[in-house]
Amino acid sequence: MVKYLGNWILLVLALIVLGLFIYLLRPLFYIICWAGIIAFFIYPVYKFVNLKLKNHRRISAILVIFCFLIFIIVPLSLVSLNFYSQTLSFLKSLEPLTKKDLTEIIESLKDYPYLYTLIYKIINQIQPYLPQLQEKFVQFISNLFQSGFVVLKFVKSIFSFGFQLAFTLITLYYFLIDGEKAINEIVELIPGEKEEKEKILQRVSFILKGVLYGNILTGLIQGFLAFIIYFTLGIPHYLLWAFLTVIASFIPILGTGFIWGPLFIYLLIIGSYIKAFILLFYSVLIIAQVDNFLKPILIGGKTGIHNLLIFFSVLGGLAQFGFLGLFLGPVILGLVLSIIEIYKIKIPH
Repeated sequence: MVKYLGNWILLVLALIVLGLFIYLLRPLFYIICWAGIIAFFIYPVYKFVNLKLKNHRRISAILVIFCFLIFIIVPLSLVSLNFYSQTLSFLKSLEPLTKKDLTEIIESLKDYPYLYTLIYKIINQIQPYLPQLQEKFVQFISNLFQSGFVVLKFVKSIFSFGFQLAFTLITLYYFLIDGEKAINEIVELIPGEKEEKEKILQRVSFILKGVLYGNILTGLIQGFLAFIIYFTLGIPHYLLWAFLTVIASFIPILGTGFIWGPLFIYLLIIGSYIKAFILLFYSVLIIAQVDNFLKPILIGGKTGIHNLLIFFSVLGGLAQFGFLGLFLGPVILGLVLSIIEIYKIKIPH
């Protein structure tokens, strides 16, 4: 009885100390998360370099981080500045719409005769309901403009990452050289036989790789491919649309079509027919096929994770953590699914 009570006291004390430690690390939450996510992506590169340098772990880690800084962080910073500028420009272009009524907007479409004729006929049919529609339209545009400031806040959070970069790289360094050891220590805490724990670890690794490589990485690649065609065709705010293409890649069924589809229509409306069909063929034959060809190569199979769960985890992550949430949301989803897998293995029905 005394021994049983002592175990409970020890458990309570351990939880209190763990809680205090987590509270202590709370200001460093973003740094630790960024370092962990980056380490997950570049760890295979680190292992390869370490092998070539005959197990000089510290030199390998420094070399990999230096290359990451030069070839990823610096270009990404330049792109982020351009992205911020384009987002601000796009939001400013929406502001005048809140001060116009539908009739003025329709009149401004006279430069596009086919679209103007179609919309004018529709307006004539719904004339009795025009005042109510006008009110709803202004409200919608105002809400869109206001929500744009949330996007700007999110964009600004990208730049706060720069101030934490030095600490993130230091943390990344130790994650690379000692991360495997730390994971092994955590696995040791899981009760059970060694073979059973290895099976659990393999499943957790498979789920996380499926989320990060199979979904996030393919989404980023689709966004990059979209950026190339948007930039080449001279589509305004191309970086903004490329980023939205990344987000849309997580949406079930249509996916990236939610972005390049309206852009295709936009090019048709302004009379750029050749550009419109170039965009259409490129999007259907290249961007939309990334899931079919690249995902099986990256993860070697299916994770069984529904696309809708991935989509919600990305949206929730962006809402709660800003840009970090694009990666952290799916990672949390992967960990939740991993815990469910552990439960199924440890407590069979």
